[in-house]
Amino acid sequence: MLFQIYDYYRTVYGSEKGQDLIEYALLLALIVAVGVLIYQTSGLKASLTTIFSNAGSLAKDAATVSNG
Repeated sequence: MLFQIYDYYRTVYGSEKGQDLIEYALLLALIVAVGVLIYQTSGLKASLTTIFSNAGSLAKDAATVSNG
């Protein structure tokens, strides 16, 4: 019975499944960091703000016209 308990804890805590999860989390953090860096330095923020502002004003004008 002692060997069964030992085997159980060895397979649960000694496996490498957690290592894969950590590697994927680090890879995701790296991708997010690069995305944020590109977003901040490329002027993309101003362009997206302009696009959404224009879309909002168009939707507001369309709602005004449809309400009469």
